[in-house]
Amino acid sequence: MEYKKGRKMKKKGSMNGTGRIRPPRVNRLGAAGIGAGVIALPVYAVSYALFESAIVRDNSHSRLPDRKRVRQLARQMACKMQEVFKKREKPQEDGEKEASGFDSFAEAVETGKQWFWAQEKERITMKSYDGLRLAAYYLPAKEESGKVLILMHGYRNDGFGDFAGLVRFYHEQGYNLLVPHQRSHGESEGEYICFGVKERYDLKQWAEYIARRFQGDCRIFLSGISMGGATVLMAAGLELPGQVKGIIADCAYTSPWDIFASVLQSDFHLPKTPVLQVADWICRRKAGFAFKECSTIDCMRTNRIPVLFIHGGADTFVPASMSYRNYAECAAEKELYIVKNAAHATSSLAAPEGYRRKVMEFMEKYGNED
Repeated sequence: MEYKKGRKMKKKGSMNGTGRIRPPRVNRLGAAGIGAGVIALPVYAVSYALFESAIVRDNSHSRLPDRKRVRQLARQMACKMQEVFKKREKPQEDGEKEASGFDSFAEAVETGKQWFWAQEKERITMKSYDGLRLAAYYLPAKEESGKVLILMHGYRNDGFGDFAGLVRFYHEQGYNLLVPHQRSHGESEGEYICFGVKERYDLKQWAEYIARRFQGDCRIFLSGISMGGATVLMAAGLELPGQVKGIIADCAYTSPWDIFASVLQSDFHLPKTPVLQVADWICRRKAGFAFKECSTIDCMRTNRIPVLFIHGGADTFVPASMSYRNYAECAAEKELYIVKNAAHATSSLAAPEGYRRKVMEFMEKYGNED
């Protein structure tokens, strides 16, 4: 009888080393699952907030998960994320003194925008490789010229703002200007901002369009600021038209993964693991790209187009170390220009004379080579 009872009890549990009955496996896994769920909820909330605030074009209407706790935490994180991604507008501390943000140059920016919109220009549209209608404005030089600058703006901005201190200057130097709206910005379609991963293909198409427009008789320079800087460097990893003679990358980050990791650490004091892994999984499912899908560092290792790297020494949003890394890995002819007291994306405004001189020397040097 005792033997039979033991057999019956073994069906419900198992003996451990002390002779006690261990709870059934399903109960142990259930407890572990509950514990994992408690931990996973805030991680998922933070990850979703990162995705929605940084990637989704129109994030004014929350599409956060329905669970009350997740929504509450994600809303808090999303508000903070919005502040972080607008960091470029405000003054930044470089450790010694305050560096000027975009707000410090409001008058110069507005003047540059008004000048551009007052010019006679052409609106151009094209279909992207994945079916989006993209828009750009083309401003021809006053006199016939084969010199062309394609100006790629930064995150949640436009070319008329990011290049406000440069558009008139470039035009007066005899350059034709093509100013695209990057996908999911301005007049271009798109639901998700892809941080250069998909935008690089759009830029390749714009460069091909210019080469066709000039029937091959042109010299093209790709210039980008912030996310636009990453876009032009990532495009260098593609097969670009031979008419592309040089690249100007101003305060470019190295990859979506790297800039998100930097923001999480510097502004939220959070580890990238597991938040970025979860956010990346969400992004791959919804937006169709991965945070590590393309790196400017990898593109620079095989690049053969000359590059001028520019960065603000007081940039606390995209660390200058990222431009140093891109410069170190670049296999082509290269130059590096650091504007010591410039904050993020303000180098052309903080040091206009030095910036313009450096850029023109670079374009004259490589634009005249066969």
